[in-house]
Amino acid sequence: MTVCLIYSGHLRTWEQCKGNHAERLMPVSAHIIHYNETTHDLTPYSRDEWRHYYRGNEYAETESQPENTLSMWRGMWIAWHLAPPGFDCYVRNRYDIVFDRVINFEDCPMTPDRVYIPDCNDYRGGVNDQFAFGSYAAMEKYYSVFLHHKTHFDAGKPFHTESYHKYTLDMLGVKIVRIPAINTIVR
Repeated sequence: MTVCLIYSGHLRTWEQCKGNHAERLMPVSAHIIHYNETTHDLTPYSRDEWRHYYRGNEYAETESQPENTLSMWRGMWIAWHLAPPGFDCYVRNRYDIVFDRVINFEDCPMTPDRVYIPDCNDYRGGVNDQFAFGSYAAMEKYYSVFLHHKTHFDAGKPFHTESYHKYTLDMLGVKIVRIPAINTIVR
C-alpha cells in the first residue's frame, strides 16, 4: 500500500511528536506533504475579515475563534492540493499529536465513501478533526469543509470545527468509520 501523509498546522511540538508518527503510522509513507506556519503563502484570516459574519453564533462567540478555524480549514485545503493523486491512502495529520498505538492503514479498505477517524476527540456532536485517513476520493471530501462552511452556517448550524467536519462528511455521503486509537495533542 502506498501512503501520502499530509501535515498541516503549527510546528510547536513537532520534534516531540515525529518519532511517535514514524513508529505508529504503518506502512511508512511514500510521500509527505508539509504545510505549516513557515510556508511562505500561509496567510491567516484576520479577525476583522470574519468576525462580522459569525457574530451572534453562540459557539463562534464563546468557544471558537472564527479566524483561527477558517485559517486551519484553508491551510488543510491548500495542503490537500499539494498531494498528488495515485496513492492508495491519504492521511490528514497534525504536527502536534501522538498516538497510543500502531495504526496500520492496510487493515482498512480504501473506498471512495469511507473516512477513518480515531474514536476520540469529538466535540459538539462532531468528529475528530486532527487525524483521518482514506482514499483520494474520500479525503478530498474530508478536506473540503473549507468550501462548505458557509452552507452550514447559513443553515443555522452552530459554528464549531468538529461539527462542521461531520456536517460536511454527512452532506457529501461519506461514512465515518471509527478506529480503536487515541491521539493526544502535545502542548
